[in-house]
Amino acid sequence: MTKRQTTPAGAREPRRAREVSAAPPVEQVPRVRNGRTRRNDKVRKADLVVIGGGSGGVACARRAASHGARVILVERDAIGGTCVNRGCVPKKMLSYGASWSAILSGCLSHTGGHEDWRDAIVRVNAEVARLNVGYTQRLTESGVEVLHGDALVTGPDEVRVGDETIHARRILIATGARPRVLDVPGGDLAASSDDVFTWQSLPGSIAVIGGGYIGVEQASILSRYGVKVDLLVAGDRVLPHFDHDISTALADALVARGVRLHLNARVHLLSQANGAVEVCYRPTDRPGQTETVRAQAALAAIGRISNAQGLGLEALGMAFADKGGIRVDRQFRSNVRGIYALGDAIDGLHLTPVATAQGRWLADRLYGRRGERADFDFVPTAVFCEPAIGAVGLTEAQAIAAAGKPERIRTVVKRFVSLENRFGGTAHQSMFKLVLNARSGRVLGAHLMDDAAPEIVQTLAVALRLGVRDSHLQTTVQLHPTVAEELFG
Repeated sequence: MTKRQTTPAGAREPRRAREVSAAPPVEQVPRVRNGRTRRNDKVRKADLVVIGGGSGGVACARRAASHGARVILVERDAIGGTCVNRGCVPKKMLSYGASWSAILSGCLSHTGGHEDWRDAIVRVNAEVARLNVGYTQRLTESGVEVLHGDALVTGPDEVRVGDETIHARRILIATGARPRVLDVPGGDLAASSDDVFTWQSLPGSIAVIGGGYIGVEQASILSRYGVKVDLLVAGDRVLPHFDHDISTALADALVARGVRLHLNARVHLLSQANGAVEVCYRPTDRPGQTETVRAQAALAAIGRISNAQGLGLEALGMAFADKGGIRVDRQFRSNVRGIYALGDAIDGLHLTPVATAQGRWLADRLYGRRGERADFDFVPTAVFCEPAIGAVGLTEAQAIAAAGKPERIRTVVKRFVSLENRFGGTAHQSMFKLVLNARSGRVLGAHLMDDAAPEIVQTLAVALRLGVRDSHLQTTVQLHPTVAEELFG
């Protein structure tokens, strides 16, 4: 969340861009446009209508308004989108709570952490409510008008929200994404990752289906709250888009912490019997066999799908990309003139900071001076499991593919037990891996597994952008004793 932009006393207000309409916000006598506007409708005019109050939509709306554009943002749910309400923020807070629960359980012979869940949910809900208010307040202070309701795009320049019609010069689709449904018989027996944040108590056991970001994070969080977790992964490793050494190391760490891991598990049926859920899967490495996992609950964490459907865009001839998002060009323009899309509504990197950067850049381009485009070549990412994962740049496999020959790439791998784990009496290992250009020593990728990894990798992203080399790391004086020093010696 950015700091609120204010105008110092005596300073001039931002000069309105040429595109900004000077029309009044409400037209007293509605006019019918191609039969779409009804006579009893309330009619407004805007320079930009943003559909979706998540990270990308809020960022674009606030920035456009700061340039003097008349902006209306439409959101049918709570302001803040997935990240604030059902994703990054509540998930990370639950992860903190899970760590506290695990520490209490180990140090004080606690009962497994089940009593701590209700307290954690209370804390999460309080923080989410605080952020909802903060987001709405900052939008209002920026001059953005917020409407709550379902938006329907009835033309390239018209949006309907209830009985109100908005004529807009431009429309931005920033509707985010929702959990993908488990499309197998009995799939409705599985909860979604959104549902977890509504639970007031925990099951004694759970089958988590999915080995990506969300599946791994939820498996790690729930296991630390004392839940017996089976993690079913369709492929041959967890986190398939991360470096293979990190994926392998994390799988070992999850198993060491009590998670039962089932790889190559293609789920084909869920059924319910005697108060439990049975998850049936076919091991892809053992054709013809069927295995069953029985648990008190099941959780499907098999990815997310764009919310761009159902807005009336199909009737306008909107083109969609391979994964269901709106197809856009480098300037986030769809094939329908005047309609833009970004964030999780398009195919690409579905990360909160990426959507925020896209929204600000688009607003600068449309209503202000041309802004500097964010560098999406070095986007840091993290998985908030235990131990946490942080990564930026190329994996070893990607680097070899780009270089053409394996001998052109060199790697440095370090495994160690942190002071934190030694103090706790465990031998759980951390791991750092650098992917280097074998000739120049330039760092092409950094992949870390340690609870400090997400904080460290943010700084490494800057270093990689600036072309840091292995020699720079070797000749930099380390801060001791820290986890980060393992990168430098």
